[in-house]
Amino acid sequence: MRLIHRTNYWGEWISNFHRDSEVDFGAIWCQAVEDDNPCCSRGFGKRNVKVQESDLVGEHDGWWSLFLVSGARGRSPEHYFYKLALVPKATRGYGKRNCADSRGWKYLGEIHAQVANDSIECLVGKYLDDPEDISHVHIGIMMNKHYAGKGHSF
Repeated sequence: MRLIHRTNYWGEWISNFHRDSEVDFGAIWCQAVEDDNPCCSRGFGKRNVKVQESDLVGEHDGWWSLFLVSGARGRSPEHYFYKLALVPKATRGYGKRNCADSRGWKYLGEIHAQVANDSIECLVGKYLDDPEDISHVHIGIMMNKHYAGKGHSF
């Protein structure tokens, strides 16, 4: 499992943004893809930047909660998009009950930053493995900024 942020920005630091009507915090958005699969269209940007476990550890070295925010059919009928949110555990206002009751999010489970990729794969694999759809899993990670390095990440 890889977490990839697509962008047209070529600077070293990517800032979070608040442009999503369903996720009410600044997020670094990425796509969860299986190791042998490519990301979505280049409409999100030409540059691929990995979000690695060390990035999550740097933000919060501990447990995180993963929530399913919504799902929607794409413009073409065979594509389905899932929107998720990844929040450090014990973040005030983002507990399981509050996210379910006030935001309508579904709690999927918890992951530890140091083994995030394997844990995320276990929790979202069922969405990616649907043989009837081409599924896309996009995750908004509660992070202030993300170090992208210089040029292409990979």
